[in-house]
Amino acid sequence: MAPELLNGSSSLVSEKVDVFSFGIVMWELLTGEEPYAELHYGAIIGGIVSNTLRPPVPESCDADWRILMERCWSAEPSERPSFTEIANDLRVMQSKLPPKGQNQQSPPSANTNQAKS
Repeated sequence: MAPELLNGSSSLVSEKVDVFSFGIVMWELLTGEEPYAELHYGAIIGGIVSNTLRPPVPESCDADWRILMERCWSAEPSERPSFTEIANDLRVMQSKLPPKGQNQQSPPSANTNQAKS
C-alpha cells in the first residue's frame, strides 16, 4: 500500500497509489518472492510510512527495469509515472529484447526414418 494511504496524508485511491503497488508487483515478478516476508506487519507499515522500506533490488536486475520499478514506488506520488508512461517504458524495454525464437536452441527434431522391424 502506498505511503500516503498508510500515513493518512491522503484518503484518495488514485492512479499514483496503484502505480506504487504496480512497482511492488514488478519486484515480485522479478524475484518470485513476497516482499518483506520476514517482517512483522507493524514493521512493514512503519517502514513504508517513514519511506525507509523498499524491497532490495537484486544486482542482476536490468537497469531499465530497476529505474521504472523505483520510479513507481517513489515516496512522492507526483514523481511516480502514469500507467501510460509505464506502458511506453515497457514497450521500449521489449523492443530491446531479441526477437522471439532468436538465441534459443532449436528443439530436437523427430527421427522419422526409423528402421522397421
